[in-house]
Amino acid sequence: MNSGFKKAGAALAASAILLSAYSVEPTAVRAETDIKYELYLDSNELISGSTVVDKGLAYLPLKTIAEQLGANVVQNGNRITVRGKVYSFAIRIGSNTAVLNGKSTRMKGSPWTRNEEVFVPAKFLVDALKGTGLKYEPEVKTIVASDIYSGHNKSHYGGLNYRISSDGKLSATNSEGVTKQLYDFETETYNPHNFEFTKTNQGLLILRITDIYGEPMVQQQVFTVIMKNGAVIRQSKVNYFKRFANNAAVSVNGKELVLTDGIKLRILEDHTGSVKETYDLIELGGVEGKYAVEAVEDDFLLIRSNTKGLLTYIDRRTRERIVLYKELLPLEEQQYAENNDVPYYGDEIYFLRRTEQNLEFKITEELSGKQYTKSLNISSL
Repeated sequence: MNSGFKKAGAALAASAILLSAYSVEPTAVRAETDIKYELYLDSNELISGSTVVDKGLAYLPLKTIAEQLGANVVQNGNRITVRGKVYSFAIRIGSNTAVLNGKSTRMKGSPWTRNEEVFVPAKFLVDALKGTGLKYEPEVKTIVASDIYSGHNKSHYGGLNYRISSDGKLSATNSEGVTKQLYDFETETYNPHNFEFTKTNQGLLILRITDIYGEPMVQQQVFTVIMKNGAVIRQSKVNYFKRFANNAAVSVNGKELVLTDGIKLRILEDHTGSVKETYDLIELGGVEGKYAVEAVEDDFLLIRSNTKGLLTYIDRRTRERIVLYKELLPLEEQQYAENNDVPYYGDEIYFLRRTEQNLEFKITEELSGKQYTKSLNISSL
């Protein structure tokens, strides 16, 4: 669940994300927008993606979200049934009547399909998944909801239960109890693991497993596999010390996959998993040691040395390097980022999003404690 949070005209209604109630045929052409969704789980994990808005009603991709939550989805003709540990509901394509936890209810719009995905009204799906606080944030064109029920088994996805053994063997077990070994990392693992699943636009599955260990829990190792049709086609393993990493799984535009061992960065094609480009991170960053890769885009990379901890912009065409704290922090905070080593060296600058040529960052000043967002125009770099 990785691996891994402007004004849009009139704001949608905060509680229902509705400007009007309506029902349309499932085969009707839908109005695509650049509006996103962010669903925050009760486990503090995040599910995000693109939504579709038509005549003021927001629709969410049911199958994609249900799979990420480990729910069981069964489709029989136009009827789709979804079962989780604490909820169940059934919908029918083209009908605004649904059954939620055994009771009939009406939705504001009718579910419809496209490319084997099923889109349902956002408010209904959030309510069904035990979520709260559904709202629209026009400044960032994002639909947000909280407290989505995550389930207790974070290693369950698409009807399979994934496990990595203490000696590094990754396996998956189906509902009939049949276990298949997927890959052997040949590495000792230690503590309960965090499993993060990412479904790519072209149907590949990225699984990232994080293991934190040592005393006092200052070591992080991250295992990543990319799977196609249930088989591992690419993999990586990386270790970090003190400063834990949250590597990107896919590019900002969703077209490329990201895989790193902390020394090399591989950019992969979606669908095939073929390697498009390989980067030497030490050569790019200019500092010895492991690196995190926090964002990848057509024209830039954002990387961070695990040793120095400074977020660095890399031009993919020229390989030019720009350390961003000098562009974004006041002088005294720059000096602190350079010299303070408690609990680790570096800045607290994290990439949020891109809007045309502007990159937006979330910044925490270590000395003042101030938190804010700040944009940087990359054409001026």
